[in-house]
Amino acid sequence: MQAPGAKIRLVTLLLAVVLGTPLGAGQTLADTQEFDLVLLGGTVVDGTGAPPRRADVGFRDGHIAAIGDLGTASGAERLAVAGKVVAPGFIDVHSHADRAFADEQAAAMEGFLRQGVTTTVFGVDGYQGLEDLKETAARAAAGQSGLNFLSYIGHNAVRASVMGNAQRAPTEAELDQMKAQVREAMEFGAVGLSSGLMYLPGRYADQAELIALARVVAPYGGRYDSHVRDPANNLIASHRECLETGAAAGVHAHPAHMKAVGGKNFGSAEALVELVNDFRRAGHEVTVDVYPYDGAATAPVVNLLYPGTDPAGEALMQRLDPLLSGKSIPAESIAQLLTDLRSYWRESADNPQALATARARTEDPPAGVFSWIATVGYASLRIVVSAEGSYEGRLVTELAAEQGIGPFELLRRIVVAEGTDAMVTLGAILEEDVRRVLSQPWAMVASDGEELAPSHPRGRGTFARLLGRYVREWQVLSLEEAVYKVTGLPASYLRLENRGVLREGAVADVVVFDPGEIIDRATWAQPQRYATGVSHVFIRGRPAIADGVLQPQRLGRYLPFKGDSMTGAGTIPSP
Repeated sequence: MQAPGAKIRLVTLLLAVVLGTPLGAGQTLADTQEFDLVLLGGTVVDGTGAPPRRADVGFRDGHIAAIGDLGTASGAERLAVAGKVVAPGFIDVHSHADRAFADEQAAAMEGFLRQGVTTTVFGVDGYQGLEDLKETAARAAAGQSGLNFLSYIGHNAVRASVMGNAQRAPTEAELDQMKAQVREAMEFGAVGLSSGLMYLPGRYADQAELIALARVVAPYGGRYDSHVRDPANNLIASHRECLETGAAAGVHAHPAHMKAVGGKNFGSAEALVELVNDFRRAGHEVTVDVYPYDGAATAPVVNLLYPGTDPAGEALMQRLDPLLSGKSIPAESIAQLLTDLRSYWRESADNPQALATARARTEDPPAGVFSWIATVGYASLRIVVSAEGSYEGRLVTELAAEQGIGPFELLRRIVVAEGTDAMVTLGAILEEDVRRVLSQPWAMVASDGEELAPSHPRGRGTFARLLGRYVREWQVLSLEEAVYKVTGLPASYLRLENRGVLREGAVADVVVFDPGEIIDRATWAQPQRYATGVSHVFIRGRPAIADGVLQPQRLGRYLPFKGDSMTGAGTIPSP
């Protein structure tokens, strides 16, 4: 609430303006206002793409009250931030941070806050159903979330709730049930529909089903976000399917974490860029997001291989079944299972028949069993962590060819030698391809990361990496371009009217960071390490990070999507 003295001074100022009465000698706008907090001497990067400028920023009642010379302003707190950047809180348009709600401490979202993230988007890759959406919103209302969030309604979750894992098109009645769930989610404030077409049961859906459901979100101004169907094997066709679905449904299409993934697609970023530009020139709304890493999801090598049909292999498959069905088992049971798998692969070296059936099951799994190798292919696998130092950074196919063995056999030998320690990225990418997509005016930056037990460095490194590597060290982007990609541009996409920019009246979601120090510290081997360089994070004007220290209050809230108007941080530029 405004202090009485502040109200009097504000009335005096308004009368002076209306009546033409000049301010007192030496009196400035700052002299007429009181603030809850004033950030003094910082470099403002406002999220619009405008060049940095020196200015003070004043907060009042959870909003930005003034930007300018506020050196003489009074406030409950004055914070000197000279030499640091003051920017809108970062918006992560694609994250799996919602998994952190399974752990009370992790739900503080410290890894994201320490990068400057204040708002994120859940329900990506088709995973979140209607009840999940309502539950996460209730958790935030109860003060459990460290981040603001919006959410999609997930196609995979909706389909599974109606059809289970059925490998067929829905009946008319089933499609109507799915439409009803999507419509209810949109009424609840979902951003739109997300799909995960590389995963089950999403891969069983044809394009007609996707268009029908995407049309449900169209009257709400909703978006269609997609983890495309088969990027490793059919890169361009998979992305075209997403863009065609959006165009046919009359909604904004957004291929998630766009990348030229897999060895056979190295150098294909230019084709992806041209595909998007073609649709945009035709008048369709299209944006993408990208994470600044040369590798996609990661996994221990031991997780990639299925045992054979011999008695020992079948016994292990029965123990794997709960995990393949999405169920949880005790940690000690998982540890013992992994130990036994390592032993199996060691002993199977003398059993060619068992190995042949194991390879067949891994490369061509039975219906209902998901295999990463069948999905992305060996040419997409790059070793990222190995006791054999010369393996790190190398493609599995290259190493196998050098040793005169097949890639399955190479992975088997690595498991025997290193157990659960060796890891691969499931989607190798060329750095030049990352930069080509990243530099596009319609490309945002998103983490695709998680807070609870992160397995990829992007979860705790994406935004600090963007500013520390791609801006400061490599000069791929200017500071204002990079900030726009994580503030103004995603705010426009999400129709967040008063977030994503620093301007008077906007919500005071703000980050303060040192442009010379901000950096990612998470690595493939240690993905849990926090980023450094962010000193303060404010959500609605209240501190979530203060002087580099996580604060106890959970300030995140569910932000329902407002699809009735496009009055946010600006429009997405044309190519």
